Amino acid sequence: MDRLLSPREPADEAPAAGVGFDVAAALDRLQRLPSLSLVALEILRHLEDPGIDARRLGGMIARDQGIAAAVLKLANSAFFGVSRRIATIADAIVVLGFHSTRSLILATTFIERFPITANGYDRTAFWRHAIGTGVCAKVLAQRLGHNGEEAFAAGLLHDIGRLVLDVCFPDELTSVLETRTRQACPLIAAERAVLGFDHAWLGEQLARRWQLPATMQQAIGRHHRPDDEEPAPRVDVVHLANVLSHALELDGSGDPVPPLAAGAWQRLGLGFDTLATLLPEIEQLNGHLNLMLETAPETEESAT
Repeated sequence: MDRLLSPREPADEAPAAGVGFDVAAALDRLQRLPSLSLVALEILRHLEDPGIDARRLGGMIARDQGIAAAVLKLANSAFFGVSRRIATIADAIVVLGFHSTRSLILATTFIERFPITANGYDRTAFWRHAIGTGVCAKVLAQRLGHNGEEAFAAGLLHDIGRLVLDVCFPDELTSVLETRTRQACPLIAAERAVLGFDHAWLGEQLARRWQLPATMQQAIGRHHRPDDEEPAPRVDVVHLANVLSHALELDGSGDPVPPLAAGAWQRLGLGFDTLATLLPEIEQLNGHLNLMLETAPETEESAT
């Protein structure tokens, strides 16, 4: 928790803006990316549906062999200490838990869209932070009486625009990283200077293309600037989750902690003592979900 209060990355105002990209051209590059699986889309559409039970969830999983294999592999991992082999999706849901299984499916699906080894970009560190932010968002949301599953999905995808930069703008991303080093500015500021937009905006555009829920699109697009527009609870939760994930170093990178927006912190009404009580649950769930990285594909899926 000390890193929440320690000197942090400066505010994300950009240095003098560069030429940037034509927005239409930038959006056109998104067409290179694959669509979401039907299973992931169905689960996302039913995150708030209380009628979804383990039987229906099992039916969804069974329609995607890759997801089914990943769920069974995780249920049989040493982490859960099950003495017998888990051979059915129904038994796997019992071992993993209903809500955790939904989270695992989403994590698996998105990791498959952007596999870990590609173009030299550190996908493992990226997904560790993404999962950590999703976990923090889920635990925070549940503490506040909000929908934890939707918060997890939004937290998991909050930085998805950075992967889009790696896949669709590899040369420009190199310039962004050089600008960050040369000007000693936050990465998001370097993105705006080189491209004329940043990963949060780009991630929001992808979320629209994927037809994700509007609240999720908003949380992705505003997770660095929750106080700039009309307050939105999901945006505030994902913003705090991102800061907390960095502060707890859940990806192991030791990257600077981004600024905590005063308005979002005040609106959420949480104190540091409350956050401290949530840490054991965050750490346990984060360790659980990071096992998904062991089942992730090792080669890049061709984008269309």
